[in-house]
Amino acid sequence: MIVSSPEYKMGIDMLKGLTLNLPDGLTRSLTITSVDQSVFEKAQGEKVTLPCTFELLEEDEGPLDIEWVFIPADNPEKEQVIIMYAVGRIYNHCNPTEIGRVHFTNPYPRCGDGSLDIMNLKAADTGTYQCKVKKVPGVQSKKIQLTVLVKPAGTKCSIEGSQEIGKDLTLKCASREGSPLLSYDWRRVSGPQELPATSMLNKNTGELLLKNVSQEDSGVYNCVASNRVGTDECSIELNVTPQSVCWVMVM
Repeated sequence: MIVSSPEYKMGIDMLKGLTLNLPDGLTRSLTITSVDQSVFEKAQGEKVTLPCTFELLEEDEGPLDIEWVFIPADNPEKEQVIIMYAVGRIYNHCNPTEIGRVHFTNPYPRCGDGSLDIMNLKAADTGTYQCKVKKVPGVQSKKIQLTVLVKPAGTKCSIEGSQEIGKDLTLKCASREGSPLLSYDWRRVSGPQELPATSMLNKNTGELLLKNVSQEDSGVYNCVASNRVGTDECSIELNVTPQSVCWVMVM
């Protein structure tokens, strides 16, 4: 049974106290068995399953409580419960910002699987997640680090400087969004595929410096911005023209 109505808030607070405030020296009988992966890296918009499977022992006779706590990377002091299983019920409206996105992987977590599904990941989901399982006299917990990376997006190309023969100019490329570390690569997509011999590329800033340009440097240039979770690109046309000549009439 999933409980989501506001009137359960007081009950949730009471259950949190029962689950977390345990006396020192309590026997740890139950075992969390999902110990392999504790660091996850995902792209924004994807889904992640944070594992928390467990085994109970015969001496674990009390009621089963499972609680997931989230500690944001940008605000470690703001520890918050995001979902709970207690007294045979699931409380999954503990955090309004995650309503509809956070679920137990198994709708019956009492069967030994308290793993957590987070849908439509956001950058703000980056942080530490702690699964806490209690069944008196046993209590165990496991921490998992999740990093949500944002793919490059809104990449734009531009030209800085005069497009006249013999001048120096810079092709610029920048993404509006994207998690570090972003890398930029330029290539020619029309005419000769190689970049001009005099060009200098800064992969970190996305700037391609072209010195002493000639008409042979004209063409369409493509920039690809990339990080560990995706790419984005833009193109721009360079049209190198003869230098303008000013005639001065002498009377």
